[in-house]
Amino acid sequence: METTDWKAKSIQRSKDNKQLKKKIKELIISRDEWKVKSISHKLRADKLESDLKKVKDKLNGIISQ
Repeated sequence: METTDWKAKSIQRSKDNKQLKKKIKELIISRDEWKVKSISHKLRADKLESDLKKVKDKLNGIISQ
């Protein structure tokens, strides 16, 4: 009885470890995708902010003439 008990536990633990490793891989991929997406959004926001500043400066230049 004891021999099958440790064997069953070992088999179940092995299955659990495989599932956890699969989940970790999925999370890493998801994290990396979100990281790339976040960086691209930040770059776009920075560019838009820069463009807005240029437009404001030009408008201030035109108004002050």
